[in-house]
Amino acid sequence: MGALTFDALLRSLKRSPPDLAYYLHGDEDVLKDEVIRALLDRAVEPGARDFNVDQRSAATLDTEAFHALVNTPPLLAPTRAVVVRGVEDVKKTSPLYKEMVRYLDAPNPTTVLVLVQGAGETPDAGLVKQATSVAVEPLAPERVARWMARRAGELGLVLEPEA
Repeated sequence: MGALTFDALLRSLKRSPPDLAYYLHGDEDVLKDEVIRALLDRAVEPGARDFNVDQRSAATLDTEAFHALVNTPPLLAPTRAVVVRGVEDVKKTSPLYKEMVRYLDAPNPTTVLVLVQGAGETPDAGLVKQATSVAVEPLAPERVARWMARRAGELGLVLEPEA
């Protein structure tokens, strides 16, 4: 699967449906949340999210729970999404890691899986190779003000230029 930047992923979501598995890594956790919002907006209709979006911490999952999450069929919708945060907490020798890698070999076509790694961690080469890898790094300083104004607008707020 391909490796994308933050911007490239957002552009691709405007043109085509989401891939079945994403691996978000890099040092900008706030932008990872924005990527997750964009993926959920594209993958699952707002009215169907109560039943078709699950978010979990990797530290609380075992293989059976992970298997159930990613293989549960969507309810009254074409797709569902599963977000697993903190994948850096899963050891490569653990049964959960092995189950994640096995799943990525043949993902469920009705589930969009988003694996999220915390900031400051080295990307996992196996996950980079098997999922659509997205390197989420801090914005260039000249883009921060525009991003803040756009995000504030999405929340119904207006930032004064002095802010």
